[in-house]
Amino acid sequence: MALSFKSICRQIEKLHAELAPQLKLAARHAIDNPDDVALLSMRQFSAKADVHPSTMTRLVKALNLNGYDDFQEPFRARLRTHPEAPYSKNAKSIQSRIKSHESNSVAVMINEMMDMEHSNLSAIVENIGHDILSQCANKIAGAHHVYVGGVRSCYPVAFYFQYAYSMFKSNVSLIDGRGGTFADDLRDVEKGDVLLAISFSPYGRNMVHAVDYASKRGAHIIAITDSTLSPILEAKNTTPLIVRTSSPSFFHSVVSAMSAVQALVLLLMANGGESALKKLSESEAQLNTFEAYWSGKNGHAIKGY
Repeated sequence: MALSFKSICRQIEKLHAELAPQLKLAARHAIDNPDDVALLSMRQFSAKADVHPSTMTRLVKALNLNGYDDFQEPFRARLRTHPEAPYSKNAKSIQSRIKSHESNSVAVMINEMMDMEHSNLSAIVENIGHDILSQCANKIAGAHHVYVGGVRSCYPVAFYFQYAYSMFKSNVSLIDGRGGTFADDLRDVEKGDVLLAISFSPYGRNMVHAVDYASKRGAHIIAITDSTLSPILEAKNTTPLIVRTSSPSFFHSVVSAMSAVQALVLLLMANGGESALKKLSESEAQLNTFEAYWSGKNGHAIKGY
């Protein structure tokens, strides 16, 4: 019986840690670019994955399949039932489109971006689901201490969660590595704590090390990432939240990741009870005491966070 797309993905994930580096590269490209597997020949796919065609032969053999056709069929079946627009632009192609002076090229590109972001956001419910988000929120709510980390483009997502959550809970720390103190921020992590880690390809070395360290110390990991083969999912006690980062721009999108943490904050406040409301009121009063926000023409501070 032919494998389903989900089955072959699970098989690849199970074998991934044991694969040679080139096989891992091919497997990762297949998982992240399923349309390439469905639409390209083995030689064409190998070229896009930057591996030798013999690597694909070895990967197929490692999966106990009879040939590339057997490997390809689940991906073709997925494409037939779940077609996706092939958005694959890079910086050079973006500039080329502008220079070509095509009619409405600017409007078309912006619309493409908005359409893709809408698709990315829709996939949160489809790929993660309400139950998993609720479970993650409950795990965070029950934690002794919550650590949150994200480097480079993921930093704003981590900062947002830490800032919003700290408005009504005081047991949260941002791992930001100021002054080279990234490792220091996790010194006290232990069993009963949660690390909310955000990382997309290319994965930050510090975040991979942080997840591994926190996991070995007994903390539970909630990993917001872009692939089932992400290195921050290799640690024990990890709950994955896979989000799409596709973008017609040259850089990946963080919109879905930001929406995921916003959903977590929403659920945490909704279930926070009177203590959360009291802490939020205290935070608001403290900010107003410091006149943290712009005052209107009447001289009164505008409330906000």
